[in-house]
Amino acid sequence: MKELFYSVTPLEELFVKLDKLDVSPPVVEVSVWDALGRVLAEDFRSPVNVPHFRRAARDGYAVVARDTFGAGEEKPVTLRVIGEVKAGDERSPRIGDRACVKVATGALMPEGADAVVMVEHAVEREEYVDVYRAVTPGENVVEEGRDIRRGALVVEKGRVLAPQDIGAIAATGVDKVRVYGRLRVAVASTGDELVAPGGELKPGKIYDVNSVTLVNAVRASGGEAVYMGVIRDSRELLLNALREALATCDVVVFSGGTSKGPGDAVPSALRDLGDLDFMIHGLAMKPGKPTAVASYKGKPVFMLPGYPTSALLSYYVIVDPYIRKWSHLPPCEGMEVKARAGVKIFSEEGRLEFKPVRLKVEGGEVRVYPAYTGSEAITTLSLTHGYIEIKASRSFIEQGEEVTVRLFRPLREIRGLEEESW
Repeated sequence: MKELFYSVTPLEELFVKLDKLDVSPPVVEVSVWDALGRVLAEDFRSPVNVPHFRRAARDGYAVVARDTFGAGEEKPVTLRVIGEVKAGDERSPRIGDRACVKVATGALMPEGADAVVMVEHAVEREEYVDVYRAVTPGENVVEEGRDIRRGALVVEKGRVLAPQDIGAIAATGVDKVRVYGRLRVAVASTGDELVAPGGELKPGKIYDVNSVTLVNAVRASGGEAVYMGVIRDSRELLLNALREALATCDVVVFSGGTSKGPGDAVPSALRDLGDLDFMIHGLAMKPGKPTAVASYKGKPVFMLPGYPTSALLSYYVIVDPYIRKWSHLPPCEGMEVKARAGVKIFSEEGRLEFKPVRLKVEGGEVRVYPAYTGSEAITTLSLTHGYIEIKASRSFIEQGEEVTVRLFRPLREIRGLEEESW
């Protein structure tokens, strides 16, 4: 296969190729207890009326409204109390003229009653109650189906289910909903130098940062991360790991072993799988130039650089939108902010650059400052608030120029912007 690393591919060309792949997961049924954050796969319509019986909206006395007409503070109407209905009681007495039933909020309305006198407007004495305020038919009564009618649309298809949506569904008595399945995403790091967190760190070894960050990034994108561990720099081991990942998952995300030359381990192993739908090795972006992306029998394989900053930024730019698309999730909301460059920000002309930045509020205006750390610095992304995109045709951003910052976390979660020191 032709080597493409030095002939880097524009991101737009990669996205065109990815758009042709369909890895949409099947629709699955989940319990309402586990539905938070899932995407509804079909319109949900109520199978019942909610509430499914007439009930009292206030504590008080269920009455025939006309029996209270003329009641006032100076001249109360006296009614006979013939029983009591509490919330949850399944039966209630029938009332006739000049009679009433004591009821609790949410209780079943007695047959024959058409209103409720609030307890504040009545005084009970033995078997009678004096009503000091007249009510009209329907007052303080919740009719059957008043909240939700049978067959009514409760939650529309495509909604990312929030607690209130699930509560509305549960109110209809349904305990399971049909949602889009999650993409299974295989995650692994490659390299003889890597040690899993918690393991013994010997000279020449480093902890595997990328697997932890990428597994959690996949979860944040709406996917189901399948951690495959650390894969040593062996063609046979890499090939076996790729085969297992492609056989059991919808998407593959490996990091490390993508650089040209001796480190070109993962792309080389991938070529041994057989005919690929496509393969791109080298993207016109910074950081992330060594990134390789391929498709094998319709399944995408993302091979990200080993440096933590390069790996995670490449994930945000390329992989996150892809997983969200096929998980039927919208792009991250509230994850962009307009700001102005606090200083002149330089870039390498000829290559699209995604530069990590920090935010600071100055004079009531949000300013951005670049993070002057390399792709190998593990703390780069944890110490920054987001990144800006600098077009390939630009060699710098002028001080004071407006830019769009793509945030790593919502703006409301970024504390103490005014107190940041630079």
